[in-house]
Amino acid sequence: MQLEIPEFTLRNSPFPLIAMDDNLTILGSSKSVASFFEQPGKYQFKTFKGIFGEVPQGFIKAIKQSCNCVETLSVISKTGRLRWIKTSIFPMAPESKIFQVYFDDVTEEKVQYELAIQAKQIAKIGSWKVDLLTNVVSWSNLTRDIHEVPQDFAPDLDKGINFYKKGVHRDKIVEVVSECIEKGKPFDLESIIVTAQGNEKWVRAIGEAEISNGKTIGFKGVFQDIDEIKRERLRNQVVDNRMRLAVQSANIGIWDWDVVSNDLIWDDNMFALFEVDPEKFQHAYEAWESSLHPDDKEKATYKVQRALKGEKDFDTEFRIIKQDGSIAHVQARAQVVRDEKGMPLRMVGINSDITRIKRKDERLRNLLELTEKQNQKLVNFAHIVSHNLRSNSANISMLSGMLLSENILGRRKEFIGMIQKSSEKLEDTLNQLNEIVKIQATDKNDLTQLGVRPILKDVCDSINAIIEQCKAKITISIDENLKVRGIKPYLTSIFLNLLTNSIKYRAPRKEPKITVEAKILKNQTILIFKDNGLGIDLKKHGKNLFGMYKTFHDHKDSKGIGLFISKNQMEAMNGKIEVKSQPGAGSTFYLYFKNES
Repeated sequence: MQLEIPEFTLRNSPFPLIAMDDNLTILGSSKSVASFFEQPGKYQFKTFKGIFGEVPQGFIKAIKQSCNCVETLSVISKTGRLRWIKTSIFPMAPESKIFQVYFDDVTEEKVQYELAIQAKQIAKIGSWKVDLLTNVVSWSNLTRDIHEVPQDFAPDLDKGINFYKKGVHRDKIVEVVSECIEKGKPFDLESIIVTAQGNEKWVRAIGEAEISNGKTIGFKGVFQDIDEIKRERLRNQVVDNRMRLAVQSANIGIWDWDVVSNDLIWDDNMFALFEVDPEKFQHAYEAWESSLHPDDKEKATYKVQRALKGEKDFDTEFRIIKQDGSIAHVQARAQVVRDEKGMPLRMVGINSDITRIKRKDERLRNLLELTEKQNQKLVNFAHIVSHNLRSNSANISMLSGMLLSENILGRRKEFIGMIQKSSEKLEDTLNQLNEIVKIQATDKNDLTQLGVRPILKDVCDSINAIIEQCKAKITISIDENLKVRGIKPYLTSIFLNLLTNSIKYRAPRKEPKITVEAKILKNQTILIFKDNGLGIDLKKHGKNLFGMYKTFHDHKDSKGIGLFISKNQMEAMNGKIEVKSQPGAGSTFYLYFKNES
């Protein structure tokens, strides 16, 4: 049979290489094959089977399908040592019946691999891999052993995470795994798992992401049982932690609570902080608990119990009541020392007085709230200046135009009277603006009892020209004595905005009709403004209805500021504003005012 490669090329190849047919008969070989297999003189083997004694199923399949295959096979050398030979078979050409086989001695790599496996067994290090594309999770046998599950256990990501102890340990593994998936961030974490047999065990998980085209497609790593080492380390750290905290914490109290015997040890700073006489210090934990502020006792004791259960580290703040009745704010931190079964033995921690810091924070918050309130008042003030003055001046301008009209039909005196009323309302508006300036300059209670009907009448008089021109019918069904708690300029501005909006957005070919009525409940009074105008599509605009610069109709005078300011003004008066509306069916606005208790 003629070889498909030159005999010279094959013989002089520097690599151990043979050529064989599909019957596994060796047709030729390189010169190095004899020395590779420690054969004296010319290479003696006639068939591939003679080299290893058997033919791998992968090779048989490769020959039948004329494809490549790689297998690592063992052979006993002439010197009696075990050798591992990596054997690669591939056809000379597509559909060829002649195959080349390349040999590579991987004995050293095999030995190193087995040594690494032994090291992993001794160090209790398993491995794992997560394929995010196929959602397949793979665990090594040792990883299964650490989790105390059968070797046929089929893991997935949720099962793996749920082995971590509920609380801080599970929360932390979820956090680092999420960052690994989302950001490709590696992790190295020591945590407690609860095995399938119910045993708590300290483990170390190290992982890194597998990234393709900038996207995390999986992650892999190792998993080590560090329970014995970790628990010994924790025991040794108890004394070290006390010394470190003492050095770093001048004027900070240190305490050590024996959970089993309920023996609580305080240093001198703790007694000074709590103002407790050391001679009268008895019942340990109960003595600490009795000093807690009643409103903070449940929270503080709950966090102690969570720390003992290992759900969360003890790091909290609470108030205490000192012997003189004064209240102090305390920040507390602690570590829990456990036995080999994970049961709590002791809590060692520190307490520090943060009262001065808390008071500074409270003053800062009050200042910020005051600043925010003043800013809101300035916004309302600016609106009233622009909106109210503009409405009064526009009304006077309109009346002046009517007065100068040639076709006034003997109504000159009536228009002059209306101009006079508008001028008076303009003066009232200026007076109200002056009152607002006074309000913003004081920190007193701004809300007073205000008669609703008189304010409504004044607002109607200030826009009488607009009402007259549009033939609007305004019906006020409110008792003369009805009062609400509010700020008069704000209330005037809200009424003015609602009435002018009802007229501005009136339905075409329909006389505007506006009704104002009230509903008095036990804790609140509701003023209701209802019109028969264009209405608003609340499904479309409901979320933005009270937003700044939001308009819902095509009107040249639409500014998108009125309802925004009205909402803020209602909230400034401890009230709220709501609306019900349908396109073509008008709108109904509800103003809610809290009643005096």
